[in-house]
Amino acid sequence: MFPLYDESRIKGKIPWVTMGLIILNTFFFLYSFFNLEYFINNFGFVPSHLFDGRFFTVFTSMFLHGNLFHLIGNMWFLWIFGGALEARLNSFKFLAFYFVCGIGGALVYSLAMADSSAVVIGASGAISGVLGGYLVLFPKNKIKALVPLIFFFTIISVPAVIYIFIWFLYQIFSLSSIETTVAYWGHIGGFITGMLMIKRFKRF
Repeated sequence: MFPLYDESRIKGKIPWVTMGLIILNTFFFLYSFFNLEYFINNFGFVPSHLFDGRFFTVFTSMFLHGNLFHLIGNMWFLWIFGGALEARLNSFKFLAFYFVCGIGGALVYSLAMADSSAVVIGASGAISGVLGGYLVLFPKNKIKALVPLIFFFTIISVPAVIYIFIWFLYQIFSLSSIETTVAYWGHIGGFITGMLMIKRFKRF
């Protein structure tokens, strides 16, 4: 299922931080496009290097994407689910929450893949945290989603709790994939961080 929009989105509130993050990610993607290898090697996150003085790459890696589909997929999920959280938390707390989820995703991935020297890039851990926070605060919201059937596509309304649960199960099942370049542990770590931290941020 591919999400199209949040049917319960709060009208009239402009998600400035959500839009700003999308613009920044797009800018850095275009800026790094013709020399991507250099940026990945110098600003990508390597789990086995977490405590060797390059912790800053946890943050810089969130703004790097390997290709256009990687960027669009992440930014689309951020747009669908980020606005409601930003409206509920306020812009400053939402931005802090976003980065905390990104850090949580990186730490969990590092624990699960401690010996990995593969470079990780992308905002997926932080955005997974946004989904986790969304699940806690808006489980009954309806997500309009595009669903592929055998010979055609259809559009249905899915409760957020069901949509995000299916998304999470996909991350779990994908862990068994041997040949993958996707940091699923980072997704899971970010998601759990978001679920655990969202109410703390909401109370601040």
